[in-house]
Amino acid sequence: MEVCQHTDILIQSYKYDPSRTTGLRNAFAGNMNKRFTEFVLAVYATVAKKDCFGLEKNNIFQSYQMALPRDREFEGLKDSEKINAFMKWIAILIATDILTMSEYQQMGRLMQGAWMNTYILEAYKRSVARARYELKKAGYAVPSIEASGGIETVMMNIVHMERVGLLYTRIFNDLKGITDAMSSQISRVLAQGIMNGDGMKLLARKLVATINGTGAEELGITDTLGRFIPAARRAEMLVRTEIIRAYAEATLQEFRNWGVEGVTAQAEFRTAGDDRVCPECASLEGKVYSLDEASGIIPVHPKCRCIWLPYIESIQKYK
Repeated sequence: MEVCQHTDILIQSYKYDPSRTTGLRNAFAGNMNKRFTEFVLAVYATVAKKDCFGLEKNNIFQSYQMALPRDREFEGLKDSEKINAFMKWIAILIATDILTMSEYQQMGRLMQGAWMNTYILEAYKRSVARARYELKKAGYAVPSIEASGGIETVMMNIVHMERVGLLYTRIFNDLKGITDAMSSQISRVLAQGIMNGDGMKLLARKLVATINGTGAEELGITDTLGRFIPAARRAEMLVRTEIIRAYAEATLQEFRNWGVEGVTAQAEFRTAGDDRVCPECASLEGKVYSLDEASGIIPVHPKCRCIWLPYIESIQKYK
């Protein structure tokens, strides 16, 4: 009975997440959220506790775990100089805490790159292994990953390595775009707050709202179009979506790689098949595309969960 229950749970989880990357996406989003939380704490402590702009008196904050400006660091500067100095510090904080580079293992070698790369690489590897399995399942005599020397050996294929590199570049640039937009919003809110004569705690709350959205509505924080999606939320959506992009592109690339061996598989669109599937994805369920046509379709939208499966017409029509 216990085995049957476990099997039922496993089947349900696969239906919910056909890419089988829920844990990976949650870990990636959790890491991103942690970095933005630390960023928020640093900004709040600098403005509201260390009173870096000298907005209020008798407010000495002596201890904080991160490298922050000194108490009332910018107090003696002109307002424009205060903003410039603060934004330089913000840029350093973003570079070191959100966009930071780190070392990681890739194809048996120690590499250096953005911390996000480890998650993208893991999603790509899982998809390559899954694609190989699905090709075998569809009737093609392709070797297993193990018979090919293991996933690290398979990933040494130059085309896979180039594809992964492009995915690395894409997510880093997209995240940098989010933090650049956040910095511009912080600068505007900061300038307006100083002109309005905001106290240090109110100003700190406004800056926090531009990062994670806390209290944004009551503080009137909007973008130039009168709407606002906080940077932290955009970053979380990005990482969850890019895992699926990496998974989809890896699948298609592995299908292409076997074209030289006579594998002429097309790509069939598959959704999770549950009540959370959006109408746009539901309309694509079961549609078949050439590999070139399929590239870029998944993810259909942020947080998409859809995948590609091989479709071989000569086999399917006799089933």
